[in-house]
Formats: sequence, structure tokens, C-alpha cells
Amino acid sequence: MQHPFRIHSWLARATARVAATLAVLALAFAAPAQASGQIEIRDYGFYDLSVDGSVPAPEDISGARNIVSNIRLQRQTEEIDAQLGRSFGFRFRVVDPKLIGQPLTLRTIFPPLTNPESKRTMTTQDRHFVGSSELLYDGYRFDYDWEMAEGIWTFQILHQGRVIAEKKFKVIIPMN
Repeated sequence: MQHPFRIHSWLARATARVAATLAVLALAFAAPAQASGQIEIRDYGFYDLSVDGSVPAPEDISGARNIVSNIRLQRQTEEIDAQLGRSFGFRFRVVDPKLIGQPLTLRTIFPPLTNPESKRTMTTQDRHFVGSSELLYDGYRFDYDWEMAEGIWTFQILHQGRVIAEKKFKVIIPMN
């Protein structure tokens, strides 16, 4: 027969380990903002925004890039129901002072998209910007049916070719 003190001691240690694990998991899932020490992701999901126009972007699959303003988080989520006109992505801030003023890259990785006009197929597009402590938005808006591709969409921020922040979304095509 085991001594009752040994059983109690073992149970207390096991309970403490479980409690510590749950506390770490609770912190990981409770924090809406994510920070790498270099980039702070403030929020992510669906956004309401104003499209003020577009500029030519021959390097992008659609050939143009929207100019947006009045960006407001509608719902924080990592699962995106693809719908025409839906905008999704994330807002972030560069928090590492060494990156302010440095060239950075926004990369979007998506399932294969084929533009029916240009016949080009792409799975990634990059946009360069200069690091700033301002709150910035990176996102995608479904302007055409052919852009609504189901699968994992990944938004990354790179410095000198190295990923320093990333946000993934699962895009689904809702059944009608």
C-alpha cells in the first residue's frame, strides 16, 4: 500500500502542472493582439472600409490595387466567408525602432488565382513599403468572382527576405 502523503504529493504536482498549462493556453488564446517584438498585430478579420479608387499594379493578379480609407474592424475572425466586396486582412504597427524607415515587404500567399483577362495565374504577390510606427492595414478585397479561392490565405511582413510577422486565414466558399 502506498503512503497517503505520496499520493497527495503526486496529485498536487500533477494538478499544478495542469493548472500551469491551462494558464499558458488561456493567455495564448485570450490575447487578441500578437507581437513578435518587431511587429504588433492589432486586429484581424473582416473590415468595413471605403474604396477611394485604384492604382495600376501590374505585378498584382488583378492588375490594380485599391486605395482605401475609413478602415474599421467588423468582426475578428480567422475564417473568411468569400463574398464579392468582402475585405479581410489585419492591422499592424511596427514596434521595433530599428525597423522604422527600413524597407519592408507585405506578401500575400493564396491558392492559385487565374485572371481571365490576362490569363496569368499567381499564388503570391508582394508590395513594398517603408516601416512606420503608424497603424497600417494589409488586406484583400474580393472584387471579382475568380478571386474567391477557397483555402489558406497568408499575409506576411518581411524584412530582408525574412518573415517577421504572419497572419493566416481560412477562406471558405459558402454554400447557397
